[in-house]
Amino acid sequence: MLLRMKYLTQQQVLGLLKAARAESERDFLMILLAYRHGLRASEVCALTTRDFADGFITIKRLKGSLKTVHPLFSSDNPLLDEKRAVTAWLKDVPKGGRLFPITRQHFHRLFQAYCAQAGIPKPMAHPHTLKHSAAMHLVKKVGIEELRQFIGHKSLSSTGQYLKVSDQAACKAVVAALAGE
Repeated sequence: MLLRMKYLTQQQVLGLLKAARAESERDFLMILLAYRHGLRASEVCALTTRDFADGFITIKRLKGSLKTVHPLFSSDNPLLDEKRAVTAWLKDVPKGGRLFPITRQHFHRLFQAYCAQAGIPKPMAHPHTLKHSAAMHLVKKVGIEELRQFIGHKSLSSTGQYLKVSDQAACKAVVAALAGE
C-alpha cells in the first residue's frame, strides 16, 4: 500500500496560524516556527533563548538529523513574519529559558484544537504535517540539495520523498504542458 504524505496547503497553514493567534501568541509562534523551519513538536518545545542570536535560529534536530542554522524570516504577511514575532516573544523569556515550557503531547493537543477551528481534517491534524508542509511548499522553489540541508536530512533519499507526485498531478502537469505546444 502506498502511503501518501500528509501536508497542508498554504491557505490551510494561514488559517491555522490565524486561529492560533486569535487564542494565544505562544501557540501561534510555536506553529509558525514549526512550519517555517520544518520542526518536529519535540524540537519546538525544546527551544531556548540560546537558540536565537543575531536574527538566526539554531535548530538541534532529533532522530539523527542535521543541526541547522536558519535566518528568522520576515514577511509582509503578519501571520508569516516570524522575525517580528520572535523578537517580541524573546523580550519576556528569561535568558537561557525555554521559549515554550510545554510537552510535545500538550503541543499536539493544542495543534489538534486549532486545526479543528481552522477546518482542517482530523487526519491532517498532527504537528508533523507542518514539517511536510514546509518541505512541499519549498520543493519546487529551491533545489533538492538545498531543501535537504534546510530540513536537516542526512540522506537525499529522505528529501526525495517530497518530489513524488500522484498520477493525477502528473497527468494534469503533462496536459498543461502539451496544451502549450
